[in-house]
Amino acid sequence: MNTLREFDTWDRGVDVVAVERVLKGTLRHEELQPEEVRYAARHAKGSARSVAQLLGVTEKTVMNWREADA
Repeated sequence: MNTLREFDTWDRGVDVVAVERVLKGTLRHEELQPEEVRYAARHAKGSARSVAQLLGVTEKTVMNWREADA
């Protein structure tokens, strides 16, 4: 699903480094822009529940974003 090259830091206006930091728990999700939150939900490998907790959204929201991307 994730087509980023190893050292890319931006993908279509999304700060990939910030997204990765949120998913690792080293940056608060409030620091992300709305499109970055959606990007994180679509590209994260964790369960919808765990990703939702990190991003401050519902599990259903993560599932909807992932389905829209499929």
